[in-house]
Amino acid sequence: MAASDPRKAASILRERIQSVAEKFYISTRPGIVAATTTEEVLKQVPDIIKKHVSSSVLCHNMTNTVVQNFAANVCLATGSSPIMSMNGIEAPDLAKLGGGLVINMGTITPDILSTYQAGVKAYNAVGNPVVLDPVGGGATSVRRAAIQTLLTAGFYSAIKGNEGEIGAVSGSSSIQQRGVDSGPSTSNEQQKADVVRSLAQRERCIVLMTGAIDYLSDGSRTVAISNGSSLLGKITGSGCALGSVITSYMAVHRDDKFVAALAGILHYELAAERAAENPSCRGPGSFIPAFLDELYLFGQDYQNWNFQSPAKIKWLS
Repeated sequence: MAASDPRKAASILRERIQSVAEKFYISTRPGIVAATTTEEVLKQVPDIIKKHVSSSVLCHNMTNTVVQNFAANVCLATGSSPIMSMNGIEAPDLAKLGGGLVINMGTITPDILSTYQAGVKAYNAVGNPVVLDPVGGGATSVRRAAIQTLLTAGFYSAIKGNEGEIGAVSGSSSIQQRGVDSGPSTSNEQQKADVVRSLAQRERCIVLMTGAIDYLSDGSRTVAISNGSSLLGKITGSGCALGSVITSYMAVHRDDKFVAALAGILHYELAAERAAENPSCRGPGSFIPAFLDELYLFGQDYQNWNFQSPAKIKWLS
């Protein structure tokens, strides 16, 4: 109101607000018609996978020390270019390279928390995707406090975690996590769908609750995904690596964050199914190399897949 040209100042402010909304708060880009059926979504998946596996898009992992090697190998096998950097000072330079950032709380400390905040700020500044993985978020008061700190640090394109972790972020769960494990579920399908939908609406982002059945929502579209293998739960870092895959897929396909996340999940979980069925796979130890192989091979022959058949998706809203 005090500007020499109030009309011009108001126009600039409106443009800035609209720019922020397009970068962060809107699930689909303006002009893009959101897919609202399983058939419409799966029709887009092959082209998104094709784009991703040939992209070498940067996937900046601010992740825990337990899973760095495995997550980096998963990134390479799926077509992204990983960097495992916990240096907040270089985050602004990395953020300008067109990729995405995953924040993984697995081995959090006060110093690491500050690094995470710097990373979120840097990627938000240029409008590139950030995924929050609140590993073990419901295990201790320190981790619950860290979640609140990170939620106020900036905007997240997606939040992913198991039932206990998503419950800790939403404040809807009284489950005490045992370390990073979710613990026994006390919710039915409708309750889980309601939690991810409500959290997605509150945080204005994509929310993924992982488990034997995954629940994915952008606040208006919610699906249950029943793909994957039980062996994923028998190896360290499978959930963390999925966070990296979702991050890079969102960086590659920006027209629709919901569909991008779903494409990444299907790449990951259908490859896990093929690995578990491989004769060389006898258990968790032999599953890992078979899984890395199948992640890579899946990206090479995705065009031969009819995703309507292997994808087990239930549309909930």
